[in-house]
Amino acid sequence: MRAIHIEDNQAARNNLFEIIEEFCPDVDYIGAATNVKEGIQLIHDSYPDLIFLDIEMPDGTGFDVLKKTPDINIQIIFVSSHEKYALRAIKCSALDYILKPIDPEDLQQAVHKAKSEFESHKTQKKVKTLLHNLSEVQKNQEKLVLKDKYGLQIVSITDIIHLEANGSYTKFFINDQDPILVSKGLKDYENILPPDQFFRCHQSHLINLDYLLRFDKREGDYLILKDKNKVPLATRKKERLLKIINT
Repeated sequence: MRAIHIEDNQAARNNLFEIIEEFCPDVDYIGAATNVKEGIQLIHDSYPDLIFLDIEMPDGTGFDVLKKTPDINIQIIFVSSHEKYALRAIKCSALDYILKPIDPEDLQQAVHKAKSEFESHKTQKKVKTLLHNLSEVQKNQEKLVLKDKYGLQIVSITDIIHLEANGSYTKFFINDQDPILVSKGLKDYENILPPDQFFRCHQSHLINLDYLLRFDKREGDYLILKDKNKVPLATRKKERLLKIINT
């Protein structure tokens, strides 16, 4: 894969180049840019397969690069020291993210994933979802990219009723459509979805509180959701949930 790096810090550029040279022999590092303007020009000049993209730069952000290249179908790996900076928006869009200082193993995994998706031509959907989420984050209209055996599905977070663990998979129950089985664990989505909206009521269940209809203790502790699904409530979670309900 032919790769470029858009990063304003010289030491960071050198560090990534050295790690790629040692640990990622299938990646051909063809050039680097130091800011948003140079990065956009480098993309148009070199047609890379992969971009390592910093977030904060002197003349803007990595997101500005994506806004200026809307038809891009290149694999993207964000590289930044800002752990919380738009992290949920990036994860919701199923794009990769590596924290500085770069761990070679993290880089290898991200590159392996990029190579496996290189021929799928799905990056445009992910980028559009990311840009949507960045603009809608204050309006509670974020979207989530879900990858199932058929491809990519983009769903509104507000339409997700609840999630159920299914081994190493997660089943999504979504308003007005059939469930979706996704090859990622429930814990991953617990870390992505907004914690003030989604509650881990049981080891195997994560619910959207907006769809909670009632708490039923007649046959053990269960939660009844608006889609009529019955979800167990773990004893250790009961006190916290009742506190949320009461407030």
